[in-house]
Amino acid sequence: MTLATFEYSGGTIVAEELTPEAFSKFGYVISAYHQAPKVAAGTHGLAYRMSDVSVPVNNYSNSHFKTEAPCAFNLQRFAPPATLDRKNCEYLVKVIERHPYTTQTFFPMGVDASEPAYLVIVAENDEIDNMPDLSTVRAFVARGGQSVTYGAAVWHGGTCSLRDTLDMTMFMYDNGVKEDEMHLVGIENGLPVTYTV
Repeated sequence: MTLATFEYSGGTIVAEELTPEAFSKFGYVISAYHQAPKVAAGTHGLAYRMSDVSVPVNNYSNSHFKTEAPCAFNLQRFAPPATLDRKNCEYLVKVIERHPYTTQTFFPMGVDASEPAYLVIVAENDEIDNMPDLSTVRAFVARGGQSVTYGAAVWHGGTCSLRDTLDMTMFMYDNGVKEDEMHLVGIENGLPVTYTV
């Protein structure tokens, strides 16, 4: 459901390295490289467990539709968006979205752990008008060994693949009601992002 369209008047957003600490205001990063110091002995000595690296949230009980919202894993295949210029490492974000009642987690598949794989774009919510605060937009470069969980109701860009093809498993809760599943906001002139690979 499209809520509004805005013009962006800020400067170019420079993408940062994606780390659990840098992203903590917006959700979780699952990254063995960053979280390995938290390892605990695993099952029967076959694995090491890094506990509580992401917490799924289902707030659909707050929806006025009051319908069941089961969890679902979906497979998604991404190509670079038309507004991505990989030669010059520039991206123009034209739409941001949020899922008001659920977290959403993306797990890249079949990508080298150290390879830059996708861009993560997020913004804080303006508590006055309940819309994205475009002055708070941040961008991150996610590598193949990093998964990201957007917090419930966190404004974010769609997945921007930096590869010709990027397969991801996506996990979220969904009650099947379009008005509850996703809110969209258009950015008429786009949010300019630059990144380094």
